[in-house]
Amino acid sequence: MNSNDKKIRLLKSTDVGYINKNNQKNLGKADKPGTDNNQYFYDMECLDCGNRYYANGTDIWDRKCPNCQGGRP
Repeated sequence: MNSNDKKIRLLKSTDVGYINKNNQKNLGKADKPGTDNNQYFYDMECLDCGNRYYANGTDIWDRKCPNCQGGRP
């Protein structure tokens, strides 16, 4: 494991650059209120197919791509 791998593992799910177990990357907080209570949407990118979409902050850790992994739109 190199130092970049260690750095990524220390990120919280709402931190820019966080990559979850489904290979979904957090690109940062959007200026758009989310659908969960007191949440904001975050810009997400699927590192498998390149699809970009929004996710609530509470969902980032487990989110799947709506394009190639059957995740919620």
